[in-house]
Amino acid sequence: MLRAVIFDMDGVLTDSEPAFYAAINDVLSRYGHHIGIDDYAPLIGSSTPFTWQFLIDRFSMTVPLEEMMEEYDVPLMERLRQPREALPGARNLIERLHLRGVPVALCTASRLHWVEAILPAAGLHGLLDVLVTADNVEHTKPDPAPYRLAAQKLGLPPEQCIAIEDSRNGLASAIGAGCYVVQLRATETAAQPHEGAQAIIHSLDEVPIELLTASSSDDGAG
Repeated sequence: MLRAVIFDMDGVLTDSEPAFYAAINDVLSRYGHHIGIDDYAPLIGSSTPFTWQFLIDRFSMTVPLEEMMEEYDVPLMERLRQPREALPGARNLIERLHLRGVPVALCTASRLHWVEAILPAAGLHGLLDVLVTADNVEHTKPDPAPYRLAAQKLGLPPEQCIAIEDSRNGLASAIGAGCYVVQLRATETAAQPHEGAQAIIHSLDEVPIELLTASSSDDGAG
């Protein structure tokens, strides 16, 4: 019995991942470095401390981790505040779930103040019942803790939640928590098909909402 949907944000509700990648290179360029997209891809969905510690080690940088993350936040926020449309079908899907009486949550490895910039810029502010960000957990994706917390806040076991993810780290987190996992491959940064996902889709219009138990329906499904 599936009763709720938990969305990742970057690469699922919006194509915001390029903003993170560009901001990282904004900072690296000040130190004479650059990371290519192929080398960056495995970091998608990781925590910010993990990502920057990896980069510090990769380029043998001497800047302290906390200082580097503070420096990164400035260009990142400038980029995240720029208008960015939601992915096709995102708002319609959330509204259809609301009409069916299905609760929806956000589960992201991004920090809360980034979420508060991204969702309004994409026209999605206030549409999600529950928010779980990197600020809410000690260990973020790929650890299962974020999805377990999102399900807990929804008042459901993870096994009754559909998780929609695009990155390897996000998929590992949702699978580890026990969710019904749908892998969305709608952006250039989406991970390769993951054998642990119950469904692989290329558009949010393909989310199998017919599997959800709901109190009401916009299409006759129960």
